[in-house]
Amino acid sequence: MNGWSHRGILAIVLALCACSKSTKEITPDRVRFGEDGKWYLDGKPWSGKQSAQFPNGRLQFEGELKEGLQHGEWKWYYESGNVESSIQYDMGRHDGNETHRYDNERNSLMWVRSFRKGVFLDAYQWLDDGTPVTKATPAANATGPVGTP
Repeated sequence: MNGWSHRGILAIVLALCACSKSTKEITPDRVRFGEDGKWYLDGKPWSGKQSAQFPNGRLQFEGELKEGLQHGEWKWYYESGNVESSIQYDMGRHDGNETHRYDNERNSLMWVRSFRKGVFLDAYQWLDDGTPVTKATPAANATGPVGTP
């Protein structure tokens, strides 16, 4: 896994435990992130909608796990309420756009990476005023985001 998939795994585990919609309390000792890149709850691949909130009550992130893998759109938010990033997943693989935004009044685009079935296609980056910075293609940058945001 790359990029946001590993970002704050411990924080996400704790948040998932605190905010899961299950009737039985989910504690960190019941959750495991496997070497296969899947989330496990009580030894079984975890499925269901996930979300967490900041202490101010605003949404911190939301998404869905399907058979232990991130699936569909996952969104992360700044504490201000602005969207920080959104990533499209298809059973744990990037599939679609990975979009990151500035926490400014316009919530303007910072960078976008495009994927198809886990394969990097291209990426674009902008300054916070909307000025384009650069474009990357697989030949120029096969694994990471454009530049170093």
